[in-house]
Amino acid sequence: MARPDPLEQDSLTPDRFGHCPALWLALPLLLGCSIDAAAGVPPGPWLSVGMAAVAVGWLNRRSRLIAGCALVVAGTTIGAAWHQLRLPPQGPVFVRRPFVEVPILVEHATPRKDGDGWTGLGWITDRDGGYFRRRVALSAHGACPAEGAELMISGGLTPIAADADGFDSWLRSQGATLKLRGGRVLGELASPSRFAVWRQTQETRLEKWLRALPWEDPEGGALLAATMLGRTALLPAEAKAAFMTTGTLHLFAISGLHIAGMATALLWLTRRARLPELPSGVVILGLLWLYVEITGASPSSVRAWIMAAFIWGGRAGERDTPALQSLALACATTLILTPEACTDAGFQLSYAAVLGIIAAGGPAANLCAKPTEEERLTPADTQTKTQRLRWKARKFLLGGLCVSLAATLAGTPLTLGLFGAASWGGLFVNLVLVPLSELPLMLGMASVACSVTEGLAWTASWINGLAAGLLHVMTWIAQACAVVPTMNLRMELPHRWLGPAGGALLAVAFLSQAQSKSLARLLGIPAAALGCWVLVVFLLRALS
Repeated sequence: MARPDPLEQDSLTPDRFGHCPALWLALPLLLGCSIDAAAGVPPGPWLSVGMAAVAVGWLNRRSRLIAGCALVVAGTTIGAAWHQLRLPPQGPVFVRRPFVEVPILVEHATPRKDGDGWTGLGWITDRDGGYFRRRVALSAHGACPAEGAELMISGGLTPIAADADGFDSWLRSQGATLKLRGGRVLGELASPSRFAVWRQTQETRLEKWLRALPWEDPEGGALLAATMLGRTALLPAEAKAAFMTTGTLHLFAISGLHIAGMATALLWLTRRARLPELPSGVVILGLLWLYVEITGASPSSVRAWIMAAFIWGGRAGERDTPALQSLALACATTLILTPEACTDAGFQLSYAAVLGIIAAGGPAANLCAKPTEEERLTPADTQTKTQRLRWKARKFLLGGLCVSLAATLAGTPLTLGLFGAASWGGLFVNLVLVPLSELPLMLGMASVACSVTEGLAWTASWINGLAAGLLHVMTWIAQACAVVPTMNLRMELPHRWLGPAGGALLAVAFLSQAQSKSLARLLGIPAAALGCWVLVVFLLRALS
């Protein structure tokens, strides 16, 4: 088979799909991890089926169809086995005594907004208590520990129901099956690593730095800190509710917008300084990785960094890495390192939205950017400023609407499954807030750059003040739009599996027409698939 042109646009035709190893790896891994998350079969049977599939594929390697099917089965079953080995037990758990003293390895911890204690996730390390390797949601008093610390904690232990809703449903999506409330740290069994302590120290220092304004404005400082650190818990309650209602809370998650903006700014500085391209790229990726780690390594930030790394690696090797290939590589890498991420709400929503943008939103925006007949027939020397402004506004609005629509379609089933509501108004609010959010983001980056020395604290405080003012404007816009009737679609799903099933259906719909040059097909087929899914949900609700 001829090797395809590396500069060719993303293609899912059979001849090109065979040259996308990341897709062959990512899709079976994701399917296997998802199946095991639902079924929970021990790893032995999964590995047996996987080895048998490998043998069948090898014996029939001359047959493309049989070998391909065997490869998919092998990848799926091995992915399921890996998920089972890494994830703690997910079956029902019975708590004999409400009050316990258990050793817990802290996986993630953040201080409470009010400063009274901390919350997080951890693993129970006691082999004799019946809860070994159970992931537990923590709420404790005292100073916030660093990741990797093993603590002896006392508190009230309760199970999380498998059919839990609300916040408990989100905890289940993180792999937690137990909650420990009112915890008190009795002692430290093992210290965290020096890097974990340094990372926690830097996050605390940056939060304090970003909250410093020339005037008294706690809410403005909190908005800026939430923007740069990706901690929505820092947002004022009214602002958080408004952004959630309008479907724009994603602006406060570390994602491609942050990583791409920082990478662009750092690349511009290195080019202006005429530094060597390859070493500079490695240093920039290292700095971005530190930023991702300091801000908590959320699924969206890890995905954005891995995609940036693969895109940069492709260009450094004089090969253009397509966006879809980079997304698949990021997905495969994440699942290999943390297979339990397949059930994480942030992982699902982040990858679904970016897939929709790559497969349909971006191509549809490019179609909308084509010159109209008026533009083609109007000589350049006779074009007026009003005409050029009108043409640019049309391209911007239609392109932004295509991208926003694709991301909204892709994430609607998952959002309804997780939260019971999805914002249709976000289609239009994003057109205003996404471009506007780049201004405080750039100012926040400048403030973070000033944090290398205390001598720039005065300058940074005025930068923070300007960024906070812009964030107040964004909050006012979100609050004004949040009161519009029918801003949200509210619908409780009768079965929890309908959300992921709808997300998979939308992914298939996006990928099936990714090569289309028709705007109606690019966005119409996913919209029709979503409509069919909603109809099935209504039918199941009527029958249940």
